[in-house]
Amino acid sequence: MQTTTEPALRIRSTPVARSRGDLRILDVRDDLSRVTRANGEIVGYVDRVDVAGGTAYRARRYVSTERRFVAFPDVWSADDAVDCLRWG
Repeated sequence: MQTTTEPALRIRSTPVARSRGDLRILDVRDDLSRVTRANGEIVGYVDRVDVAGGTAYRARRYVSTERRFVAFPDVWSADDAVDCLRWG
């Protein structure tokens, strides 16, 4: 007889939402965060990328007038990736 198990509830040990300057960062998945302004406007996304040297982070700015994303070069820190969206 085969039994089925329910998926385990995964509790995060890190905060789900945080801010950096005037931007709010919301973790969508373990490897993806949405970056918004205080009014809810989406600025872009930061995703974790596994590379040969370890883990890098990629920021993608959302251009609403063109309905597309513009990718920034990979950086070694999630905070630096958010700063790319903040200042770039």
